[in-house]
Amino acid sequence: MTVLAAGLVALAAVLSPVASACGTSVRDASFGVPRDVHRLCVIGDATDGSANADYESLAPWLEGPGAGLNLELVRVNADDPEVNWEEHAIPSAPPSLPVVVLVGRNSAERRSFLIDHWEPGPNGADLESLRLSPVREAVLRDVLSHVAVLLYVPGTGADSGSAESVLEAVVKEWKRKQPPGVSVVRANRADERERLLLSFTGIPPDGPDWVGVVFGRMKLMAPPLLGAEITVERLNELIGQLTQECSCLRSPQSMGVDMLCPWDERMSAKVETIITPDILAARTEAEFFGSSRRLLAVTVVALVVLALANVFAATLIMLRKRRRYIPPTLNGQKG
Repeated sequence: MTVLAAGLVALAAVLSPVASACGTSVRDASFGVPRDVHRLCVIGDATDGSANADYESLAPWLEGPGAGLNLELVRVNADDPEVNWEEHAIPSAPPSLPVVVLVGRNSAERRSFLIDHWEPGPNGADLESLRLSPVREAVLRDVLSHVAVLLYVPGTGADSGSAESVLEAVVKEWKRKQPPGVSVVRANRADERERLLLSFTGIPPDGPDWVGVVFGRMKLMAPPLLGAEITVERLNELIGQLTQECSCLRSPQSMGVDMLCPWDERMSAKVETIITPDILAARTEAEFFGSSRRLLAVTVVALVVLALANVFAATLIMLRKRRRYIPPTLNGQKG
């Protein structure tokens, strides 16, 4: 029974944190999950001196000015027959070498996508735009304190800018519901400084209005909204997912892909948590019913374990009695 009691205590210790893990919003929880890590691939033959030099020059940059980026440096030997080129978002070895390829990685979907490339490698200006851009910096500033940031790229057709009234209504509504609510950051398709952002998001030079919901440590919710899809109802639905009380049923990691940006502990310290009325109500309910629910769960499990233990003990006692019992011989004498 001592072993059984110890097991029940351990089981209760395991169940209690699970039962009480809720109590924070999906948005707040997203600041604590690992980010998608993208790749800066230096591709060249194993003996390519230029490729090796590019790698050696990029390594200290990534540890210095590029520190905090969700980016890893990878040396890829183009003449290695074992290379899985799909992992680098290209069908085969590039026709021109050496080359540096920026590859995005969506961990939730386990897929890679091509963002940009440089031949033979990025220069100082390229590296600075790789680290951050004006639009990404603006999103990064607002995402620390807002429920979400609406990244808006106006279209180029006759309906260009038609989403403005929708965004205005959504901002007004969320400022009332959960101040400071959501913010809007605009990007221009023709801005060369945003080349990486536009390529990362897959926004073409021409097309309809585009809106993406960004939250947490710069996670872009998937899928973005295009043209007629951009409605007050649809945006409220997406933003509402971030204010839900618990991230247990749906991990923030599965809701999109993290944009390329630097992040450090100072930024984490500036994050402002949000408490919506729904979360507050759920917490109040948990105060009354959380303990009893956990107790019920532990009690049910304990009763099942005790029942199994009793069956096992009874079976063991019967087996022992059978072993000790020696039947008499036919003449009445013990064998």
